[in-house]
Amino acid sequence: MKKKGIKVIDLFAGVGGLSLGFKAAGYDVVGAIDIDADCKKTYNLNYPNVNYICEDIRKLNTKDILKTFNVKKVDLIIGGPPCKGFSTIGARSSSKIEIRKKFDERNYLFKDFVRVVNEIKPRVVLFENVSGFMSFNKGKVFELVKSSFQDIGYEIESYLLDAVNFGVPQFRKRVFIVARKKNISEIGPPKKLSTKVKLKQMQTVKEAISDLAGKEKQISNHEPLNHGEKNIRRYKLIPEGGRLPEDKLSPDIYRRNFGNTFKRLDRKAPSLTMVPGHNAFPIHPWLNRSLTVREAARIQTFPDNFIFTGNRQSQCLQVGNAVPVNLAAAWAFHLKRFLI
Repeated sequence: MKKKGIKVIDLFAGVGGLSLGFKAAGYDVVGAIDIDADCKKTYNLNYPNVNYICEDIRKLNTKDILKTFNVKKVDLIIGGPPCKGFSTIGARSSSKIEIRKKFDERNYLFKDFVRVVNEIKPRVVLFENVSGFMSFNKGKVFELVKSSFQDIGYEIESYLLDAVNFGVPQFRKRVFIVARKKNISEIGPPKKLSTKVKLKQMQTVKEAISDLAGKEKQISNHEPLNHGEKNIRRYKLIPEGGRLPEDKLSPDIYRRNFGNTFKRLDRKAPSLTMVPGHNAFPIHPWLNRSLTVREAARIQTFPDNFIFTGNRQSQCLQVGNAVPVNLAAAWAFHLKRFLI
């Protein structure tokens, strides 16, 4: 007998932060799609009963997608095309104009997202991306995405939300586009994470990771980087909640362009946005090392039984690119009353 419930497909799924949030709200996630082989391994390990297509979405035929996922109808499509080209952290914020203006074909993968939506025709779509997506190319791409959904018969709503307001101990602004069939009333944004969800809600870094200190290598994905002596000396100079005081560095530990990985988190506050750089996350509030993959995953509200595979760089990217589980669950519970 086929499982009943609100059927969901997760596009550009990564390791499934959105999937986990929607599963927590009782949805039937029937399949996921992403091109990243390491993400597929992680997803399959944690969701062994969900089909995952590891392929370039531009090459996929919708009939084959539905056949692989063993469904004829889908109620909801969720996901967000890669955000690297839209992010304000990285190439877009480079001081070199040629890097900022360089064409990034990932910026236009939304066209295949819209194509799949048009061919499957779900009742509702939840499209997620970084806040920089709204201003990229003077807002023209953002408007193009919205008009693309309108052209295939959907009403559009868009919202800028910060994960910190949904039980996530992290400042992380994301834009969401909600596309709905015309017979569905205005949905609006979620206001908070439902108390019905069985996910831990947190406000500070201390709540999220304090119990992990001293348990390094005892929990999956909780292995600290082996920092060099120079970096440890630098870390010792970073105050809690602050960044490296470059003007106070001795010549032997000075260098140019210290990035996000040389900021120390404040245990009493939410975290900075989890963005991996050179295999490392920001500095632990009171230990002289960067966060482990598990600590970053906690801040992204992944449970400890969610295991990340691949090498450390891949694990960092998997965690840093994910939608926080609690934010996904907030949307899932909010959308449910429009889909039942």
